[in-house]
Amino acid sequence: MTEFTPGQRWLSESETELGLGLIKEVDYRLVTVSYPAVEEERTYAKNNAPLSRITFDVGDTLTTGDGLDLVVKDVEDHNGLVVYHAYPADEPDNVQPVPESLLGHRLRLSGALDRLLTNQLSSNRWFELRVAALQARARREGSPIQGLRGPRIDLIGHQLHIADQVARRYAPRVLLADEVGLGKTIEAGLILHQQLETGRARRALIVVPDALVHQWFVEMARRFNLRFSIFDEERLNALSRPSVDEVKEMLADLFAESEGEGDAPEIDDNPFLSEQLVLCSTAFLEGCDIDSLAAADWDLVIVDEAHHLHWSPDAPSEAYRRVEQLAGASRGLLLLTATPEQLGLESHFARLRLLDPDRYPDLDAFVAEQERYREVAALVGELHDQDHWPADLKQRAAALLPDETVDEAHREAVLAELLDRFGPGRVMFRNTRHNVAGFPARQVHGEPLALPDNYRVDADEELALRLYPEAGFGDDRWCGEDPRVTWLERFLKEHRGDKVLVICARRDTAIDLHAHCGYKLGMNLAVFHEGMDLIERDRAAAYFADHEDGAQALICSEIGSEGRNFQFAHHLVLMDLPLDPDLLEQRIGRLDRIGQSEDVQIHVPYFQGHAQEVLFHWYHQGMNAFEHTNPAGHEIRQRTGEALEAALTKPDDGALLDDLVSLTRREAGALRERLEQGRDRLLELASFDPVRAETLKEQLAAADADSPWPFMTRVFDHYGVDQEEHSDDAWILKPGPHLREPFPHLPEEGVTVTDRRGTAIARDDMQFLTWEHPLVGGALDLILDEHRGKASVSLLKNPKIKAGTLLVEAVYTVEPVAPRHLQADRFLPVTMVRRLLDANGRDLSSAITHDALCRQCHKLEKPLARKIVASQKGLLEQLLKDDERNAAGQARAVIEQALAAMRDSQDQALRRLRALRDKNPLVREEEITYLERQTEALEERIGDARFRLEAVRVIVAGN
Repeated sequence: MTEFTPGQRWLSESETELGLGLIKEVDYRLVTVSYPAVEEERTYAKNNAPLSRITFDVGDTLTTGDGLDLVVKDVEDHNGLVVYHAYPADEPDNVQPVPESLLGHRLRLSGALDRLLTNQLSSNRWFELRVAALQARARREGSPIQGLRGPRIDLIGHQLHIADQVARRYAPRVLLADEVGLGKTIEAGLILHQQLETGRARRALIVVPDALVHQWFVEMARRFNLRFSIFDEERLNALSRPSVDEVKEMLADLFAESEGEGDAPEIDDNPFLSEQLVLCSTAFLEGCDIDSLAAADWDLVIVDEAHHLHWSPDAPSEAYRRVEQLAGASRGLLLLTATPEQLGLESHFARLRLLDPDRYPDLDAFVAEQERYREVAALVGELHDQDHWPADLKQRAAALLPDETVDEAHREAVLAELLDRFGPGRVMFRNTRHNVAGFPARQVHGEPLALPDNYRVDADEELALRLYPEAGFGDDRWCGEDPRVTWLERFLKEHRGDKVLVICARRDTAIDLHAHCGYKLGMNLAVFHEGMDLIERDRAAAYFADHEDGAQALICSEIGSEGRNFQFAHHLVLMDLPLDPDLLEQRIGRLDRIGQSEDVQIHVPYFQGHAQEVLFHWYHQGMNAFEHTNPAGHEIRQRTGEALEAALTKPDDGALLDDLVSLTRREAGALRERLEQGRDRLLELASFDPVRAETLKEQLAAADADSPWPFMTRVFDHYGVDQEEHSDDAWILKPGPHLREPFPHLPEEGVTVTDRRGTAIARDDMQFLTWEHPLVGGALDLILDEHRGKASVSLLKNPKIKAGTLLVEAVYTVEPVAPRHLQADRFLPVTMVRRLLDANGRDLSSAITHDALCRQCHKLEKPLARKIVASQKGLLEQLLKDDERNAAGQARAVIEQALAAMRDSQDQALRRLRALRDKNPLVREEEITYLERQTEALEERIGDARFRLEAVRVIVAGN
């Protein structure tokens, strides 16, 4: 086993961009290395750490932490640590000791030249693949839409706009309050994905109601390639361990036996630090060790259904108090709710104070502020809607903008200034169906059926049995006696050419129904329930999505309302109804989505004189919840709960049902009126910029056309990944028999991918292959983190070039060594400087492109290649060392250009934020401070960017 000593300097072979590492801690099996250049640490297993010891020999030149270049005169070893005696090149008598711990952190590596001169050669194909990978990484890092390209989503303007506005902030803290069905989950996922992709965040926690845990898990994995760990009591028990003191005592005994005296390493017993991405339920949050959870150093916390966090000045709920503790400890916070302030200023204030307690310290002051805000919001709505502004309207606007010209000719400037000064877009976003087009109509078809005698139960039976009478059977016998099944059989036969989604509350109901209709009636159906693993569910969904040979209907348990997109279907059959109005909206939302091409037909077979009939009329006649979205459903349920319970207990009592419907209609009308009166035009305008949204859509469409597939096929061929055509623009990837080690992010069972967004959205069984897909990112890391392709010799076949002519193609890279959160690659992505030298050192790169050269370069057998290098070693070394100065000049120009772009961008952002702060208190001071510090750090990191020879190819002309 390698001997490590604290203070030694080692280099990561897999992450050379980290700079020179410093051994920080060593225990009996782990070694921790600090990388000061990027302010990061890594912990490795000692027996297979990908580390190379960095030492210098007599005559070598080293660089100290102060930037001094010194020539090594002597080397001493002190208990595993090296001390160099070195001097400045022009002062040989000024010898000074330099412990290795004081070496500079940014190590200039010339690995390509070393490999060339020591005949560690790769094939021509590997050199070309390495250069292609460098070009790909540069395109990936330099994209203005980095973080938005990878998710499997429709290109919907308002979602892209919100993600673009929020994700670019440092530690965003906002309320996402889009109306039901507009995609708050997607917006949150986009923000999270971009924060992770750009390095602004590493650790994220999502807290959702119990019923939505699987929906979020599936959405994050399928749409965003983010693999969350679900934490619950079972998970915590699995992570349980002996006490810290017990483990320390045990390790101390081990140390005493093996190495004599020694201290046991520190052990962190916080289980929430074991994963980077954690998902948990609100119920788990209320029962877990909140101190440990809050102390887990979250960069971003996302809380869904935040309106369920009840608060009052004197008695906040336990869930609210715990989220408040999380909010105070985390850097970023996203709260999701479809019901903002229209349903109560107090609850709205409670959510805003979670985001920024300094800005919202007092409820009374907030209420008074909102009165003023409503006047401004109403004024903005009038200015936006009216083509001609009457004198009174101009006068009211001028009172708010005394330093602006208020007339129709300056409409855009006036509206923009009002949004800047009074808009809540820094802290809250809300889009509604009023300002977002593309939704279908919804039509409901009630199907009253006779109640079978064996379904009649007493009023004192459990509610579940009253709502779902088939639950009283232990097998699928009920299917042969249930009129709903007979109706479903007839309905599917009448709609043979249509896709039909069937949802029922219970898993056993879905299983029995599928078995009866599929095996006994011979119908072409698929089933989908929580007893299936994700792969089985994917296959079922894909079978349903197949329009040629797929299932006509998909029978789902309640999990079918979770996050899946079945908008290609137009018929929804609800075999039963849930008690929760939000859950009903989720069911309908599987089909009622942006992009649905036809009206959604909702079919509800129910038993007369039964609890399901009560629910049908409660929803339809009381709330009109089938044919319109129902943002107030949760509140309506609370206000009508007693009347609903009474009617469900005596479903054949018409008077109770009439009272329930009347009460529900009154409450729903009052709540909808409040919602419409509280419609916030200022907020809607601040939440959606159609021009910016269209630009983002165009950029993403262009990015879609730049497919990574041609590059990836070359990678797969090199590493031994089998590729099989699945269909048009889709392929099956599997580990091949010659694959020497697991390929990053490629499952052992294989995966099906497509590079077409439309196909990926329609086919849940396929992954969307983009430049941001983990498979592509893993391939780039795999190629660039190893040595293959750094040095090569090839044969140039061109009759116009004299045989024996020698050329050297040198590829240098310029890249900043910086922590990811600085996002230095926005301004200086990995940039290639290519030089093509003849034997006299002249640069021919402008005359002969890399691609043109590759078409003429061919394989050269290694023995001959090595002879060529050996015979020309002196010339090659001199050519490359002399040319490095010229290449360095080009690199400096690249760096200066990047610095200029950075200064301009950061100055604009700072000026904008400072101007906003003077007008709008919603701009947080810490955002400005972060930008100022970021600018200073970027100035240093980009200015000190690393320049190195990344790959070199010796080319010899011949036949």
